[in-house]
Amino acid sequence: MVTGLDEVRRLAEAKRAENLDFRRYLCAHHYPIEPFQLLAAEIQKRFDCTQCANCCRYTAVDVSPAEIAAIACHLGESAGDIVHRHTAPDPADSTARILLNRHDACTFLHRNLCLIYDARPAACRGFPHLSRGDHSLGARLESLCRHAWFCPIVYNALESYKRLVGYHPGRRFRYNPALGL
Repeated sequence: MVTGLDEVRRLAEAKRAENLDFRRYLCAHHYPIEPFQLLAAEIQKRFDCTQCANCCRYTAVDVSPAEIAAIACHLGESAGDIVHRHTAPDPADSTARILLNRHDACTFLHRNLCLIYDARPAACRGFPHLSRGDHSLGARLESLCRHAWFCPIVYNALESYKRLVGYHPGRRFRYNPALGL
């Protein structure tokens, strides 16, 4: 198991093409998501996310009006103050808001600890989104592969799943344009 953040980043970036090939392999072989979720749950138990907090540094977090209200209540501030001081318009959707990222981290991150942990948004509660009941692996695998470079849980879960399903990067999966793979 790889736990060092620099090593996770180096290995994940080196495996970018391999992970694309792995996604194609999974689509072609129709593997179920449940074994992956079980592996990920076991790996997640072994990590203390407060030692990393990379998800709070490298992700954009959408916040709904209800989540803004919950944060405001938790902090004893008005929802307007939270919107003004701690959110920004979502560049992808002008009607939505995201938490600000200041000084290379979420506005609510302090020394790897979340200042609004009990009121954190659903996106934060669910990260890295590997739990049973989340979206199918096919729908989420692209984003999981994109997160592998900064999340040791995602990186190790992907590598474990490759071994479980018998994926070998040396045996190249052939691109099939008819399938879009």
